[in-house]
Amino acid sequence: MTAPMHTRQTQTGAYLLEALVGILIFSFGILGIVGLQAQAIRFTNDSEYRAEAVYLANSLISEMWTVNRATLPDYRSPGGVQYPNFKSKVFLALGAVMSRDPEVLVDPPAPFVQAPSNTSSVVQVQIFWRLPGDPVELEHNYTTTGVIGQNN
Repeated sequence: MTAPMHTRQTQTGAYLLEALVGILIFSFGILGIVGLQAQAIRFTNDSEYRAEAVYLANSLISEMWTVNRATLPDYRSPGGVQYPNFKSKVFLALGAVMSRDPEVLVDPPAPFVQAPSNTSSVVQVQIFWRLPGDPVELEHNYTTTGVIGQNN
């Protein structure tokens, strides 16, 4: 009669230990899912800002196509007459995530692509942003280059 009592006493608390281990495993699973969700939101935000940068840069190049080629330097950064308008559009779209002013180069010097003819110009637009929580050295950017004019 004493043998069954002895077995019962050695297993006291085993169910409690199993429950605690189960809760611990479940908690790690929930923390993992929360981390994945946070990362997915981060990638969605980056995609949103990248799409906005693509739109802004391409709309500037499209606008440059409609003007006289002689006025293209007005869009150059810094100091171009039209540049502040573009800079304010970028600031309105990206707001607090804009890490520095956009760069607009018209007929950049030699290391860049050169215009295919004397009646055309090469334009490069670069937009920069930093996601909230990113370190200072991590900066995202979108760069596009276009040729405006004719190929004679």
